Amino acid sequence: MEALAEKHSIYLEDFRQRPADQQGPDWLEARRQAAIEAFERMGFPTRRWEAWRNIKLDALLQHHYRPAETLGVAPQVLQEAISVAPDAPRLVFIDGVFSPQHSTPDALPEGLTVKPLSEALDEADVQQHLAAHADYEQHPFIALNTAFARQGVYVHVPRGQAVEQEVLFIFACSDAGADRASWPRVLVHAEESAECRLIEWHGGPDGSAYLASPVTEIIAEANANVRLDRLQREGADAFHLGAVHAEADRDARVHVQNFNFGGRISRVDYYGLLKGTAAEVIINGLYLGDRKRFTDQHTWMTHDCEHGHSSQLFKGILKDKAEAVFDGLLKVEEGAQKTDGFQENRNLILSPMALAHSNPRLEIYADDVKCSHGSTVGELDKEAVFYLRSRGMDQDSAQALLTWAFANEVLSEVRLDSLKTYQQRLLGGFLPGQADFEGLV
Repeated sequence: MEALAEKHSIYLEDFRQRPADQQGPDWLEARRQAAIEAFERMGFPTRRWEAWRNIKLDALLQHHYRPAETLGVAPQVLQEAISVAPDAPRLVFIDGVFSPQHSTPDALPEGLTVKPLSEALDEADVQQHLAAHADYEQHPFIALNTAFARQGVYVHVPRGQAVEQEVLFIFACSDAGADRASWPRVLVHAEESAECRLIEWHGGPDGSAYLASPVTEIIAEANANVRLDRLQREGADAFHLGAVHAEADRDARVHVQNFNFGGRISRVDYYGLLKGTAAEVIINGLYLGDRKRFTDQHTWMTHDCEHGHSSQLFKGILKDKAEAVFDGLLKVEEGAQKTDGFQENRNLILSPMALAHSNPRLEIYADDVKCSHGSTVGELDKEAVFYLRSRGMDQDSAQALLTWAFANEVLSEVRLDSLKTYQQRLLGGFLPGQADFEGLV
């Protein structure tokens, strides 16, 4: 316990010693102070915490993570990120700091405000919403992000404006050495009847134990429509501990599509709040695990309105000695009648040493609802493999095709061709025989 308390105190001291150029206006410093005080009360999570009982953070806590002093990203890392949406305007952040030379802000579509968060701190909209939705009182890494975030992205879509072009945000960790931290923050506010499509890519080089801990807040007002595709491709020795908070007002729709394949240890908490009549929140995800990767998906979906609809579909594919967790809560508050909620987690195990933990949960306080949840952990159907082998396929190709079919239910929800091709390529490289899925989804 003393060692853990010492780890807490290191970050408290880092906060007190922040240089002037990492501080902000009074209102922001007040929220940062409240967040670091919340972290001081909570400390780092241990396996005694119910929501953290499966994750092993010992390796993470052996290091002291600080923002990198130098900026420089490996060309191959940036090239991979851009390939996700090569034609989309992009903002690039390296170690959480905006990189103008790698960004294309002049290509942003009309009607959409996208700027580095550091350039928007004087705007009333940012003061109202930044760090006002993602709950730093209950989550230690949201608290640390709120306290230490140096920069990030502010997205504002005015009332009635529909922006169909995707915008890409790249959060890359640099080659500045081990023990560096990145705390990027994203704030998205879509006003009434507004629409936007956003992509987040998080990644970095192999070979160093860095920490990436991003937080995204999405606010969709009445009849707004926000889509976020989020990809996690951290280096093999990295730690990724992120959170996404999305809330939808009356008739609004938020769709968060996730692809997780990276990092030594990764965990993302997804919060969905339906707060207006007929609101809809969809959170889907595909996660891949190989070697000894540990990947953790926690969802917290709360219905606090009538006629709300939510859907959660997470699928995992694991091999070698990989381990994964899905823990999902679908909560219906009192008075949230006519709720329609769906939650499902399915895991495909390709190796005898791989392990999946699945824990979907319902918590219902209304009596006129339609809610369901399900969970499976299993292997490939041996009869299906035999059938394909009898039709001339080799073992690797048969397994790859069946695995692709398993993943396709999630991948088919990806709309942008280049983004879909990118995910297909990663899935293909993950499978035996380096399968090629381009054009099949």
